[in-house]
Amino acid sequence: MKNYMLRYGLIGGCVSITLGLINWFTVARFGPIPSQTVGYLSIILSLMCVPLGVKYFRDRLNDGKVQFTKAFRIGLGITLVASTVNMFYGMLFFLFAGDSFEEWSKQGLTQAQLLEREAQLAQNPEFVGTPWFQGFLFFLLLMTIGAIISLISAFILRRSGNARGEHI
Repeated sequence: MKNYMLRYGLIGGCVSITLGLINWFTVARFGPIPSQTVGYLSIILSLMCVPLGVKYFRDRLNDGKVQFTKAFRIGLGITLVASTVNMFYGMLFFLFAGDSFEEWSKQGLTQAQLLEREAQLAQNPEFVGTPWFQGFLFFLLLMTIGAIISLISAFILRRSGNARGEHI
Protein backbone atom coordinates (compact mmCIF):
# COMPACT_ATOMS: atom_id res chain seq x y z
CA MET A 1 0.00 0.00 0.00
CA LYS A 2 1.29 3.41 -0.93
CA ASN A 3 2.18 5.93 1.78
CA TYR A 4 -0.36 8.51 0.57
CA MET A 5 -3.19 5.95 0.75
CA LEU A 6 -2.14 4.95 4.24
CA ARG A 7 -1.84 8.58 5.34
CA TYR A 8 -5.22 9.69 3.96
CA GLY A 9 -6.87 6.50 5.23
CA LEU A 10 -5.49 7.02 8.74
CA ILE A 11 -6.61 10.64 8.71
CA GLY A 12 -10.09 9.58 7.58
CA GLY A 13 -10.27 6.89 10.26
CA CYS A 14 -9.14 9.28 12.98
CA VAL A 15 -11.62 11.94 11.85
CA SER A 16 -14.42 9.37 11.98
CA ILE A 17 -13.42 8.18 15.45
CA THR A 18 -13.06 11.72 16.79
CA LEU A 19 -16.41 12.85 15.40
CA GLY A 20 -18.01 9.60 16.61
CA LEU A 21 -16.77 10.17 20.16
CA ILE A 22 -17.87 13.80 20.11
CA ASN A 23 -21.26 12.59 18.87
CA TRP A 24 -21.47 9.98 21.66
CA PHE A 25 -20.68 12.53 24.39
CA THR A 26 -22.80 15.41 23.05
CA VAL A 27 -25.50 14.76 20.43
CA ALA A 28 -26.37 11.30 21.78
CA ARG A 29 -28.01 13.00 24.75
CA PHE A 30 -30.82 14.08 22.40
CA GLY A 31 -31.62 10.49 21.45
CA PRO A 32 -30.81 7.88 18.81
CA ILE A 33 -32.25 9.60 15.72
CA PRO A 34 -30.21 12.85 15.93
CA SER A 35 -27.14 10.85 16.91
CA GLN A 36 -27.50 8.45 13.98
CA THR A 37 -27.88 11.38 11.60
CA VAL A 38 -24.73 13.03 12.95
CA GLY A 39 -22.99 9.65 12.88
CA TYR A 40 -23.63 9.12 9.18
CA LEU A 41 -22.62 12.70 8.43
CA SER A 42 -19.36 12.17 10.34
CA ILE A 43 -18.65 9.02 8.31
CA ILE A 44 -19.22 10.88 5.05
CA LEU A 45 -17.10 13.80 6.27
CA SER A 46 -14.26 11.46 7.27
CA LEU A 47 -14.39 9.78 3.85
CA MET A 48 -13.79 13.14 2.18
CA CYS A 49 -10.17 12.03 2.53
CA VAL A 50 -10.86 9.83 -0.52
CA PRO A 51 -11.19 12.65 -3.07
CA LEU A 52 -8.39 14.53 -1.32
CA GLY A 53 -6.11 11.50 -1.66
CA VAL A 54 -7.04 10.97 -5.31
CA LYS A 55 -6.48 14.67 -6.03
CA TYR A 56 -3.11 14.52 -4.23
CA PHE A 57 -2.04 11.57 -6.39
CA ARG A 58 -3.28 13.20 -9.59
CA ASP A 59 -1.80 16.64 -9.02
CA ARG A 60 1.39 15.93 -7.07
CA LEU A 61 2.49 12.44 -8.04
CA ASN A 62 1.13 11.85 -11.55
CA ASP A 63 1.54 15.08 -13.55
CA GLY A 64 -2.09 16.17 -13.29
CA LYS A 65 -3.62 13.04 -14.79
CA VAL A 66 -5.28 9.92 -13.42
CA GLN A 67 -7.36 7.26 -15.10
CA PHE A 68 -10.75 6.30 -13.71
CA THR A 69 -9.64 2.80 -12.66
CA LYS A 70 -6.49 4.06 -10.94
CA ALA A 71 -8.46 6.77 -9.11
CA PHE A 72 -11.04 4.20 -8.04
CA ARG A 73 -8.32 1.85 -6.73
CA ILE A 74 -6.72 4.70 -4.78
CA GLY A 75 -10.10 5.58 -3.29
CA LEU A 76 -10.71 1.96 -2.29
CA GLY A 77 -7.24 1.77 -0.73
CA ILE A 78 -7.90 4.86 1.38
CA THR A 79 -11.32 3.49 2.29
CA LEU A 80 -9.83 0.13 3.27
CA VAL A 81 -7.46 1.80 5.74
CA ALA A 82 -10.17 4.05 7.20
CA SER A 83 -12.57 1.10 7.46
CA THR A 84 -9.98 -1.05 9.23
CA VAL A 85 -9.27 1.71 11.74
CA ASN A 86 -13.00 2.05 12.37
CA MET A 87 -13.40 -1.70 12.73
CA PHE A 88 -10.96 -1.69 15.65
CA TYR A 89 -12.66 1.38 17.10
CA GLY A 90 -16.05 -0.34 16.83
CA MET A 91 -14.71 -3.45 18.56
CA LEU A 92 -13.22 -1.39 21.40
CA PHE A 93 -16.31 0.80 21.70
CA PHE A 94 -18.64 -2.18 22.08
CA LEU A 95 -16.19 -3.93 24.37
CA PHE A 96 -16.07 -1.01 26.79
CA ALA A 97 -19.36 0.83 26.19
CA GLY A 98 -21.63 -1.85 24.75
CA ASP A 99 -23.91 -2.00 27.79
CA SER A 100 -24.24 1.78 27.89
CA PHE A 101 -24.98 1.80 24.17
CA GLU A 102 -27.66 -0.86 24.59
CA GLU A 103 -29.39 1.16 27.31
CA TRP A 104 -29.05 4.33 25.27
CA SER A 105 -30.65 2.70 22.20
CA LYS A 106 -33.75 1.94 24.29
CA GLN A 107 -34.11 5.58 25.28
CA GLY A 108 -37.49 7.09 24.45
CA LEU A 109 -39.16 3.83 23.45
CA THR A 110 -42.62 2.97 24.74
CA GLN A 111 -43.24 -0.27 26.59
CA ALA A 112 -44.72 -1.83 23.43
CA GLN A 113 -41.71 -0.74 21.37
CA LEU A 114 -39.36 -2.15 24.01
CA LEU A 115 -41.14 -5.50 23.92
CA GLU A 116 -41.02 -5.55 20.13
CA ARG A 117 -37.30 -4.69 20.17
CA GLU A 118 -36.58 -7.41 22.73
CA ALA A 119 -38.44 -9.95 20.55
CA GLN A 120 -36.43 -8.91 17.49
CA LEU A 121 -33.14 -9.15 19.39
CA ALA A 122 -34.07 -12.58 20.73
CA GLN A 123 -34.33 -13.85 17.15
CA ASN A 124 -30.75 -12.78 16.34
CA PRO A 125 -27.90 -15.23 16.74
CA GLU A 126 -25.86 -14.67 19.89
CA PHE A 127 -22.75 -13.47 18.01
CA VAL A 128 -24.60 -10.37 16.71
CA GLY A 129 -24.08 -8.58 20.03
CA THR A 130 -20.35 -9.32 20.26
CA PRO A 131 -17.74 -6.58 19.86
CA TRP A 132 -16.00 -8.31 16.93
CA PHE A 133 -19.25 -8.54 14.96
CA GLN A 134 -20.10 -4.91 15.69
CA GLY A 135 -16.60 -3.95 14.55
CA PHE A 136 -17.16 -5.92 11.36
CA LEU A 137 -20.42 -4.01 10.80
CA PHE A 138 -18.49 -0.72 11.19
CA PHE A 139 -16.03 -2.02 8.58
CA LEU A 140 -18.77 -2.97 6.11
CA LEU A 141 -20.62 0.30 6.59
CA LEU A 142 -17.53 2.41 5.89
CA MET A 143 -16.45 0.22 2.97
CA THR A 144 -19.88 0.55 1.35
CA ILE A 145 -20.08 4.32 1.74
CA GLY A 146 -16.40 4.64 0.83
CA ALA A 147 -16.85 2.61 -2.37
CA ILE A 148 -19.62 4.98 -3.44
CA ILE A 149 -17.48 8.02 -2.64
CA SER A 150 -14.55 6.39 -4.49
CA LEU A 151 -16.69 5.91 -7.61
CA ILE A 152 -17.87 9.50 -7.53
CA SER A 153 -14.36 10.80 -6.86
CA ALA A 154 -12.84 8.71 -9.65
CA PHE A 155 -15.45 9.98 -12.10
CA ILE A 156 -15.04 13.64 -11.14
CA LEU A 157 -11.24 13.70 -10.73
CA ARG A 158 -10.21 11.62 -13.74
CA ARG A 159 -8.12 13.49 -16.30
CA SER A 160 -6.25 12.64 -19.43
CA GLY A 161 -2.64 13.58 -19.92
CA ASN A 162 -3.21 16.51 -22.26
CA ALA A 163 -1.99 19.97 -21.32
CA ARG A 164 -5.43 21.50 -20.83
CA GLY A 165 -6.49 18.74 -18.45
CA GLU A 166 -9.67 17.98 -20.35
CA HIS A 167 -11.75 15.09 -19.10
CA ILE A 168 -11.72 11.89 -21.08
